[in-house]
Amino acid sequence: MSSGSAVTAGGSAGVEGAALGQKLMVHVAENGHSMEFECGGGTRVEAIQRAIEHVCGVPPADQLLLCGNIPLDGANHLAHYNLPRDDREVFLYNKARLHADSPPPAPESIDIPEPSIPPPPRPQDTALEVSADPALKALVSYEVRFRYDFQVANALYQSSVAKYEVCRRLLREWQVQERALDMARSNLEQAFRKPSLRYSNFMRSFAQQHRGYVEVLSTFERDVQRLRAIKLHPHLQCEGRRCLLDLMDENRLRKLADEYLSSQKGFEDFVSPLKAKFLELKRRVESLLNSMSSSAWKDLEALIKEHHRVIGDQKSIMQSLR
Repeated sequence: MSSGSAVTAGGSAGVEGAALGQKLMVHVAENGHSMEFECGGGTRVEAIQRAIEHVCGVPPADQLLLCGNIPLDGANHLAHYNLPRDDREVFLYNKARLHADSPPPAPESIDIPEPSIPPPPRPQDTALEVSADPALKALVSYEVRFRYDFQVANALYQSSVAKYEVCRRLLREWQVQERALDMARSNLEQAFRKPSLRYSNFMRSFAQQHRGYVEVLSTFERDVQRLRAIKLHPHLQCEGRRCLLDLMDENRLRKLADEYLSSQKGFEDFVSPLKAKFLELKRRVESLLNSMSSSAWKDLEALIKEHHRVIGDQKSIMQSLR
């Protein structure tokens, strides 16, 4: 589907660049339809959003307009995004359709043209048909039959051409949806890259900290025994102070060790479910990215081109029989 409408530019026309065009093409991601709006760089995005709502019924609050990986803000002019330009595509995503539990769009009704076959000829009482000459009667019969067969063939040919055009339109819409998927995939990868990097940095720091705690706590008893084994210099010894351990409060050290162990265990218990949630999120994102890859339309395009060659042959035959 293609629709065109004019959108009045708002704001100063000075924001329009010399290289900008006068038409903006917006592709609908969910069905591959396209809308063309006459506008300039001075047109606000919100004006385009209102025009989109008028054409396809999606309210501005549910519209996600992407150009590359950049979402269009309704408060900005098109020139802010270097639009409109023929080499830059804008895709419309319906936010209401982006939820996992949202229903799919209603099936589109496609008008498939059927051939209009003319009724067979009826015998007519012409002078030649009532003639007793069998050769003349056969000649008339052959001519009538030939004309009828030609009309039937022409009806089938015209129907094939119309169906071919429908197939071409559906292929174009499929290709639009494929480009919309590519843009959504790129946008999702970019959006997921930042939390993924933060997660990796956090887990690296957490693992390093965990190793430090484990190393300190695992050697605690050994270190205590070493402190107890190292005697103080005789001039420093006194009642209750015979070794290095006596310079410290052993009970306080053990209490701190228990607190560190409990704190580390509690932090691990806190991180563990968050780690599981992130890994599940990563799995779902990767699964979604894999499901968004498709190139089946290339095979269909080749098949349609092959049928176009057949229709071309039929056209040549029909022209030679006229």
